[in-house]
Amino acid sequence: MPTSLTNAATPRVQPTRLKSRTPGQTRRRGIVFLGLTALALRVALVLALFDPGHLPFTYEHGEIAENLLAGRGFTVNFLGFEGPTSQQAPLYPALLAGLYWAFGPESPGAMLTLQLLQAAAGSALVLCLAWLSWSLLPERPAIGWAAAVLAAIHPAHIYMVTHVQVALWGALLLTLVIAVSLSPQWRNRRGAALAGLLAGLLLLIEPIMALALPILALAVARGEGRWSYQGLARAAIMAAVCTAAIAPWVWRNARVHGEFVFIKSTFGYAFWQGNNPASWGTDKVPKPSAESLRRTHDGSLSGIDRALWEARHETIYIDDLLLKPDGYRQFAGLTEPERSRLLEREAWSFIAAQPRRYAQLCLQRLRYFLLWDETNPKAANWLYRAATLAWLGLSLAGLAACWKDRGKLWPTFAICAAIGLFHTLTIVSARFRIPLEPMTFVWCGAAVAAILARVQRARVIATCLTLMQSACTALGNAARWRWHRGTPARP
Repeated sequence: MPTSLTNAATPRVQPTRLKSRTPGQTRRRGIVFLGLTALALRVALVLALFDPGHLPFTYEHGEIAENLLAGRGFTVNFLGFEGPTSQQAPLYPALLAGLYWAFGPESPGAMLTLQLLQAAAGSALVLCLAWLSWSLLPERPAIGWAAAVLAAIHPAHIYMVTHVQVALWGALLLTLVIAVSLSPQWRNRRGAALAGLLAGLLLLIEPIMALALPILALAVARGEGRWSYQGLARAAIMAAVCTAAIAPWVWRNARVHGEFVFIKSTFGYAFWQGNNPASWGTDKVPKPSAESLRRTHDGSLSGIDRALWEARHETIYIDDLLLKPDGYRQFAGLTEPERSRLLEREAWSFIAAQPRRYAQLCLQRLRYFLLWDETNPKAANWLYRAATLAWLGLSLAGLAACWKDRGKLWPTFAICAAIGLFHTLTIVSARFRIPLEPMTFVWCGAAVAAILARVQRARVIATCLTLMQSACTALGNAARWRWHRGTPARP
């Protein structure tokens, strides 16, 4: 057979080519893996701790949700009187009311669904944190990876998904609004509108976060370190959309209370809780019996969790100590904002009479904020305290490691300082730090990246020294061999 026909009939086998992954594909796969890992950890804890016979406490959120479902409106029993309230921001009780409508009030289905939703929100927070870090420090991607990993495995952030509280949602929305505001890809009017909407939702979850918004507006207006018309326009759009988002609730408050109330009416009440002759700087007073309850468990996860809750509710609330049962009489005939202002005046009278005691309370609150709230038995758990010490140490080391990037990170510094100072001066609780922690994980990520870089450099140096030592040994052996070879044999 001719050679040409043989070549034509025989198919040519093309060499297989290995497709290399692009950096974008590697990052996407890493993000998916990280998000799934964070979700798995949170869902696993929810399922491990969930007990239909011992459902989480819902506090005022559950009471308001039940009243909404029963047609009584956004009402609660507050300071001895029941009626329309602004004691809580509206979105979280509304979410709980929706779950009550679907599964039944205080039902296992509603509580389990809420916790699973919060597990998903906690996982989304991890991804938003990576985005925030890469937006602030795009040239240092290792910091974003380290920050996201820390958020994914931090014990307090895993455990908080089992609680009926707004801290998780405040952390997610605050991180997201900062990421959108400062992301280079969203430096346009559409991004400003989205940031404004997210800021409005944040205020309707936790209005204290309003302290962060002027700082963000300043960062947006300045743009890349300089003032510009485009930056000012984006800051104005952000403010306008945020105002429009909260306007219906503010209008409702004005109709209900007969005066302007910004989201919540309880600042004076909370300020009094943290500043009175019996206060420890929080809303609780510890009892020795709480520590005994905390230690009484069978060693299982669910047993430890139940013991922590029982110890938590063994502590005395300031309201129960100073107001019940006769103290509520002073509020007769007053509206909800007026009751809060009355308690605020009592707090200011205490501060004026005992300024030294107020200074001691402020220092104590700062210690509680940075370390742990000693009036909360949950903060006495060894894992919580070890994780807090690790967080604080990495944060301080990270501040030093990323100080050269302070021109990019200053909004995170300013927001943490503003909200931390507010709680130092007014009232503090363990959950108040949670919305700020994602930003601090960026600093922690800088410390971790610096440590890993030093370890890598140390390994490189050790390898070089080993190679140099091996080379010197080889040269020495070769020199000795040549010397002995060139030396004449002895007779």
